[in-house]
Amino acid sequence: MYMIASFDCKFKTNKENIERILQHYGLRKIQSSLYAGDLNNDERKNLCENISKIIQEKDNVLIIPVCESCYSKKEICGRKIKFRDDLFRVY
Repeated sequence: MYMIASFDCKFKTNKENIERILQHYGLRKIQSSLYAGDLNNDERKNLCENISKIIQEKDNVLIIPVCESCYSKKEICGRKIKFRDDLFRVY
């Protein structure tokens, strides 16, 4: 299922750690703190567990599942968002 992840971090080092975890699971950067990609339920659970281990008190990460039907209705205004299909997940 398609996932959108957004986060807000107080410290730059924790932001970099969260970004590294999101990228490890194959999520791709859309905006400065917004990532999107395809994850199954097990991957989503593992992602949340890994983020929970490093997240600090004032940080938060929001992960929203989006069905294919809803995602296909997306509209992009302004700069076109290009995903590179040659990216792959590393486990």
